[in-house]
Amino acid sequence: MTKEKRALTLYLIFVFVISAPIEALWIYYGQAGTNLAALLMLVPAIIAIILKIIFFRKQSMLGLGAGKPIYYLYAILIPLAYIGLSYLLYWLIVPGTFAGTGVLVDAITKTINIQNLPLAIAAVFGGTILANIPVTFGEEAGWRGLMYPIMHKLWGRNKALVISGGIWAIWHLPLLIAGVYMPGASVLYQIPVFIVDIFAMTVIVSWLRTKSNSVWPCVLWHIMHNFLDQNVFTSMTGGATRAYFVSETGFITTLFAVLFAVLILVFGKFNK
Repeated sequence: MTKEKRALTLYLIFVFVISAPIEALWIYYGQAGTNLAALLMLVPAIIAIILKIIFFRKQSMLGLGAGKPIYYLYAILIPLAYIGLSYLLYWLIVPGTFAGTGVLVDAITKTINIQNLPLAIAAVFGGTILANIPVTFGEEAGWRGLMYPIMHKLWGRNKALVISGGIWAIWHLPLLIAGVYMPGASVLYQIPVFIVDIFAMTVIVSWLRTKSNSVWPCVLWHIMHNFLDQNVFTSMTGGATRAYFVSETGFITTLFAVLFAVLILVFGKFNK
């Protein structure tokens, strides 16, 4: 067995073994256990860094260099497009679900005491990025820093995308099934939609990793995805059945994510 296969095997074993009790605690405490999310997200990075030191001490791994600047722009624009378009379509086809920008503005002004609204928005946005770098780095350093590049080297792009996406989905599923992650819709509906969405996002973020040769655009993408979906657009959206239409378990958001994944596979020169 090559050192890449040994490192990959140990990575998957330790990530799931260490994640399991954290997820179990989160499920046990319900929504009160949400604070465990940050700890859970750090597990992939911790394991990846340890294995990098053991197996790849003299090799450049994890993609910690700055990479190509253009992909930071893509990391912002792509989630803004597929999330923004999906919520916009939802507002249009389901009357009364657009709650207006007032809730978002109130939340921003309460978060930071700056009277100038554009400046307040910029400050909250910048603060959100800085505050979320550690936890999103936790996932991306593991999944895209170590796991995906090794899989790509061993099996090629397509197999690596399918397997890495499947593993990423499985890691989330206990929380989804228990109803503590993305609640609001039937689990039987959520699971297939969520898995498709995860595979689409795997294509997008793996493309960023491969083309930029850095994990940092992936970190920025992850921050933007969570911030836009869970904070910005959610605060402006109502509707009791919202979870069926938008976000990571909504079919409209999933369709747009799949569309961008297909565009990347066709036009993104994602073949190296």
